[in-house]
Amino acid sequence: MNNLEGYTDDFDASVVIGPVQVFGLLSGALFGCLACQSYVYFAKFTSDCLALKATVSHLIQLGHFVCITSMLWTMTVSTYGDPSQLNVFPLAADMVILLSSFTVSIVQSFYAFRLWKLTRNVSLPILCQTFSVVAQISTFVLSARAFSMTDLTTFEASQSLAIMLAFSARAVCDWITTAGIAWNLKKKRGSDIIDTTTMIDRLIYWTIGKIGTS
Repeated sequence: MNNLEGYTDDFDASVVIGPVQVFGLLSGALFGCLACQSYVYFAKFTSDCLALKATVSHLIQLGHFVCITSMLWTMTVSTYGDPSQLNVFPLAADMVILLSSFTVSIVQSFYAFRLWKLTRNVSLPILCQTFSVVAQISTFVLSARAFSMTDLTTFEASQSLAIMLAFSARAVCDWITTAGIAWNLKKKRGSDIIDTTTMIDRLIYWTIGKIGTS
């Protein structure tokens, strides 16, 4: 009992529970936006191939949202009054790491493919996919170790290199893809047709906005 009281006194909810609540609610809002976008896509682009439709359906994101909801419940209800249970990640949190990495890998692979279709040069797409694979492998390692962790603080300290590697590789992949697509669209912008030029400008803005924040 004394140990529990001591742990409760040292526990900082603003560091552990606070970020999960904020980003969990934000994730719910984004999932709602994704559902609306998916509905519009399936309503307007009925002739797209099955593989592209499966990518847009984002069933992985549904599992991701369910896991976040479960994690919020665990952190705010199930462990209420006993923060010592948060010394390790809930199972749902471990699944969120894994599902998030799958989602990002699918998105980055899609944009690497679009970069190849636009440039017909395999160098940049291969480079992008290399960084994406490195990040995915790092995330697999993190997920496996997260499932077997016994202390969150120790886990964070011991896995800091893998965490930085995963985030850095994702960021580099996004920046290369964004710069490559925007640059090639810029080169094709030199058209005397105003409508075509306006369309390419919109594609550039859309590319920078979408890939830069993925």
